[in-house]
Amino acid sequence: SIKTMKDWIKDKIYRRFNISFSKSGDDIQLYKLLKATVPGTYVDVGCWHPLKYSNTYYFYLRNWRGICIDPNPELAALYRKFRPTDTFVNNAIGRQPGELTYYMLDDANSSMNTLDFSQIQKNRLESHVKKQLPVPLRPLADILTEQLKPGERLDFFDVDVEGLDLEVLQSNDWNRFRPKVVAIETNQSLHDDMNSHVTGYMAAQSYELVGKTVIHGHLGNLFFIDQLLK
Repeated sequence: SIKTMKDWIKDKIYRRFNISFSKSGDDIQLYKLLKATVPGTYVDVGCWHPLKYSNTYYFYLRNWRGICIDPNPELAALYRKFRPTDTFVNNAIGRQPGELTYYMLDDANSSMNTLDFSQIQKNRLESHVKKQLPVPLRPLADILTEQLKPGERLDFFDVDVEGLDLEVLQSNDWNRFRPKVVAIETNQSLHDDMNSHVTGYMAAQSYELVGKTVIHGHLGNLFFIDQLLK
């Protein structure tokens, strides 16, 4: 069919050329920082939609393997359809196992779904909450223990969890699971980012802040590189 042919052509173009799917070319920047010629594995925490504004779809098209984690159960079918070789894990991430309330917004604001109600209040989105769901909470280290295969090269983490980034990072076992690069979305000024708890925590794990992309205003992604690889 014409649609099938269009999809085939689009797929070929996406794979061949450096077409970004991120909000601000973050995926291309990640690719440059990795300097990898052979595909490895990424972990996308707060992955949201498999294609829209994705920092990892670029890598999926180039045969990287992904572990994509998100509390939104509605995403499971989309990942099965558009990224069938990735693993979608329907969990929230935190330091201790448990359960949290997940706030789902209407479609226009769904990229800001969150486990942190203060983020809803901060952005004045209370009237846009369409659903509240209890979701299981698990440490990132537990999920990686289950999902990573022996000898698999861990290239990068992409973390976008609307205000709970530090808790996600603290739930990892940095002695066992050390990606080369960690990208973390932030909505603070660069000055505040450089002096933040997240940057301090990553420095304590021997990761250096090397840059930040700009999406709009203060919104962007911080990039940290593992200093133990040097």
